[in-house]
Amino acid sequence: MKKIQKYRFNYLGYDINKLKLIGQGREGKVYLLPDDKVLKVFHNSNSCTRQIEILLKVQNSRFFPTVFNFDNYSIIMSFVYGSTLSFYLKRNNINKHLSLELVRLIDEFKKLNFAKLDMRLGHIFLQPDETVKVIDPRGSYERKQPYPRSMLHGLQKRGDLKDFFHYIKYDYPDYYKYWKKMMS
Repeated sequence: MKKIQKYRFNYLGYDINKLKLIGQGREGKVYLLPDDKVLKVFHNSNSCTRQIEILLKVQNSRFFPTVFNFDNYSIIMSFVYGSTLSFYLKRNNINKHLSLELVRLIDEFKKLNFAKLDMRLGHIFLQPDETVKVIDPRGSYERKQPYPRSMLHGLQKRGDLKDFFHYIKYDYPDYYKYWKKMMS
C-alpha cells in the first residue's frame, strides 16, 4: 500500500496548505476549491484508482458528483451540497418524497450494475432541492450486497424504518416485500 509522501502538498495544481479542509475519512481528505468543486486527496493510490474507476462509470447519473480531473492520489469533483442523511434524520422524520428518492437511488445502483446495492446514511447527502447524491462509492462493483442493508439499518436505528416502508409500499411493492423480508 503506497502512502502519501509527507512532503507533498501540491495536487492537480493546488497547494492543500492554502485550501480549507471540509472533510476527512478513512481513505483521505477533502478540500474546498472555487467554483463549487472539491479536491479529494487519498492516502494511497489504490483507493484513488478504485474510486475514479467507479465515478467515471457513473458520470451520467444524477446521484454522483461530476469528475473534472484526477491523478494517482487525487480527484477534482463537484461539491456535494446539503447534509448527510444521518445528520438530517436526527432532526427530521423521513417523509414520502425522501423515501421514494432513496428507492430511486438504489434502483439506479441496480441499473448501473452495482454488486453492492447499499450506501450508509453518512454517505448520502440530501440536497437543497430534496434530491440525494452519494459520496465515497466504495466496493460498488466488487462487494455483493443485494439489498440496502446499511441504509435500512440506519433508518431502523433512527426509528424511521416503519414510515419508510409505509411510504414505498405502493410505489415500489417488489422492493417493499423483499426489503421487509430481509429486515425481519
